[in-house]
Amino acid sequence: MAGQAEVKRKKAAIIVFVIAQLIVAGLLWVVFSGTDDRAGRVKVALAVANAGKIQDAVARYYQERNTLPADNNALRAPDKQANPYLTDLDEHADLSYTVNVANGVITLTFSANQEPVSGKTLIFVPRISNGKPDWSCDTGSVEAIYRPAQCGGQQT
Repeated sequence: MAGQAEVKRKKAAIIVFVIAQLIVAGLLWVVFSGTDDRAGRVKVALAVANAGKIQDAVARYYQERNTLPADNNALRAPDKQANPYLTDLDEHADLSYTVNVANGVITLTFSANQEPVSGKTLIFVPRISNGKPDWSCDTGSVEAIYRPAQCGGQQT
């Protein structure tokens, strides 16, 4: 009899464990599945963070040449230390968007598989202040709900 009671306790413990795991999995799914709003915000926030390298390249180009780079190719030119301002690795660090530089303006265009911001743009416009670019990113076709506060986004 003692053996059957032990088996029943083990079965009950396994059932409780499985139920607890299902509850935890359900909670994790609710927390991390997110809405399109959250997914869009994360994608745009990552792009804004990664755009810092490109902004740095434009700023270094401006400091050395006293003009903004005409395009991506201008940023591949060597700086005073014979290194490119922007490498292909920097430019293509994240395949979720493409980078285009035109007269210092940086445009990130999100790839087709980046819902809810697919095909939308985030534009960084330099304004020269005290001899260096200050950046605004409140233009482009990415909706304000997905942009972070520094890019004119809505806080909800």
